[in-house]
This record gives sequence, structure tokens and C-alpha cells, in this order.
Amino acid sequence: MRSLSTKYKCLLVVLILAANSINAQLQLIEDSWSNAGNWFQRDSYQKSDLVFWGLGGTAVALAFVYDLELQSALSFNDPELGEKWSPYMEPFGNPINGGTVALALYLGGEWAGYQELSSLSSTVLQSMLTAGVTVMGLKLIFHRIRPEEQIFLDPYQFRGPSFRNQNLSFPSGHSAMAFSIASSVSAYYEDPLYLAIPLYSLAALTAWQRVYDQKHWPSDIVMGGLIGVFVGRKIAKWQREKDQRISLSPALLINGQLGIGMSLKLDPIKPEWQRPF
Repeated sequence: MRSLSTKYKCLLVVLILAANSINAQLQLIEDSWSNAGNWFQRDSYQKSDLVFWGLGGTAVALAFVYDLELQSALSFNDPELGEKWSPYMEPFGNPINGGTVALALYLGGEWAGYQELSSLSSTVLQSMLTAGVTVMGLKLIFHRIRPEEQIFLDPYQFRGPSFRNQNLSFPSGHSAMAFSIASSVSAYYEDPLYLAIPLYSLAALTAWQRVYDQKHWPSDIVMGGLIGVFVGRKIAKWQREKDQRISLSPALLINGQLGIGMSLKLDPIKPEWQRPF
């Protein structure tokens, strides 16, 4: 009998964990629902968000104006380079790969009682889902034609709103996924350089690969990256605020009488590297 591929083995592990983790699934749904509601709260946004989108919108506009020139500069016209690096870059932005790994880690963390791993994985899953829904909505509105779908390159061809499963260039879904993973993990741990630099670098290489392989225009990956970063950082912040550990401990009550009661203590979960030895 032919052995199962690594991808199907991972999927099998996820299904087994899911079948035995009903409570974990319910917790993930509760977290997702709670954080999704934050998008509609006025106090969830700060002035820094306006600055982010002001600068980001300017970057998208500039990339849009110079898409053809940037496309040529980022492609290098070197087939060997793409054949060498593309297989390593594309999987990081693939939602199936990232989602399967994150879900397996989440269920494994719940099964093993490792709350930090569960919370981190939940953050990544929520970020990927939110970024994915946002990107798909924009794709269906714009229906931009991909470079690989053209004989003569023209970055300004749009087909307008529809539900057709074609011409879905703007924005880049792989870029959004890669940057949502990188930003959510980095922000969850409060952006230590040893995490932020490699994660964002890998996400940037994933975005470059989409341009190199003629799947997207440069403005597509800029917009996708902005969505991924914004969503990932927001959800990481909300998840950390929500993750509070409830503990019960004995308390001595002195109020005219001596008795024993229970005190309720809420402590935010801290990453392992921040905890005292």
C-alpha cells in the first residue's frame, strides 16, 4: 500500500485531534466571535490606525502608478531563481498549509493543557480567517486581471464586481496570509526582534514570489500585506487582552468574624519567555 504523503498525515492528525476536542473547538468559536465584535467598536481604533492606512494607502497608490516598472524590476527574468526559491516561498502564504498547522497546534495545545500555545494558534487562525474574508471581498469587487492572464502586460485592467472565479489579482491573498501569520505571532509576543525580523522577512519573500511568478502586480502584494499586518496585530492585541486566567485561592476573611472564603484572581497569561524562573 502506498504510504500517505506528509500533507495527508498532518490532516489526519488534525482530524483525530478535532474529533476528541469538542470543548476546544467551542472555545475557538467563542474567541473568534468575541474578537470579531471588536471590529465594530469605536474604541478599538486609535489615531495610529489612521496614520497606518494613510501611509499604507499612499504606498499602494504609488505602487499602482508604477506597477509595470516594478513588475519588471522584481521579476529579474531569471527562470532558475524562481525554480529554486518558489517552492519554499509559496507554502507560507498558502491558507490550507498555514490553517492546517495552526489548527493542529491549537488542538494539540488544548489537548496537552498548554494554554499559551492554544492562545497563540487561535490568534493566528483568527487573523488568517479575517484577512482571507477581507481579501476575497475586495477581489470580487475589483476583479483585476493577473499578469499571467495577459499576453501584453497592462496593470490597469479591471472587470468590476461579480462572483466569477477569475481575474482575482487585487489584493494578493498569499501576501495577506503570510503577513497575517507573521504580524499576529510577532505582536502576540510584543515584537521581539528575533521573531519579528525572520517572520516579516519570510512574509516579504512570499509576497515577492507572487510577483516573480506573474501571479500578482506589486500593488496587489502591498495591499495584501497591509491587510495582513493590520488584521494580525489587532487580533493579537485583543486576544492577549481577552486571555485571562481564572484562579481560585483560599482567603482569610476578617470582618467581625473569622472565616474561610475563596478569592477570584484574574491574571493575564504571559509568554514563557516573560515568566520568572
